[in-house]
Amino acid sequence: MSPRPNRRAQILDAAIDILAAGGVGALTHRQIDERAGLPTGTTSNYFRSRLALLEAAAAHTAELHWQQVEAMQTLIGKPLSRDGVVALLARLISNPDEHYRRRTLARFELFLEGTRRPQLRPFLAELQAAAIKSATVILEAAGFSPSPQEAGELSRVLNGLLFSNLTFSPDHADIADAASTIDRLLSAILHNPGVERPR
Repeated sequence: MSPRPNRRAQILDAAIDILAAGGVGALTHRQIDERAGLPTGTTSNYFRSRLALLEAAAAHTAELHWQQVEAMQTLIGKPLSRDGVVALLARLISNPDEHYRRRTLARFELFLEGTRRPQLRPFLAELQAAAIKSATVILEAAGFSPSPQEAGELSRVLNGLLFSNLTFSPDHADIADAASTIDRLLSAILHNPGVERPR
């Protein structure tokens, strides 16, 4: 009998929760079975080694990020002003919802583990590509035309702000400060700002 497709997603969703809550060190087959409410040994039947589990978690995180890109493309749907872009990015960085917060913490854990496990890097490259696409979708909705280099640079800086807010000052994130910083970043990084669309 073939593996249940929803069981695999259940395992990987639990893996993301564990990465976010306890880091890579807490990610074990047994912990995933317990968190997902699955019989002992289920996770090891799907992913025999720790590396296979980490690779699958990284691939799943990238898949979820691409789904977010698609949802964002649908939801934005209408032209944004520059102020609208700033407000949207500031909200994502300073006040992420719980799902986004957990996925982001798991993503940071996986990137750190990628410095020790080169086998993870192809999966992390796909995850980074999705993050850059997210930034590009938002900017293009406001009439900006970022080059790949500009979108990548902006994405990396925004990741740094998000990392700081989620780790260094998770209870003191100020959306006004984030908006001011993002506004300056747009001016500094985007050298071809395009034509701002109407509100």
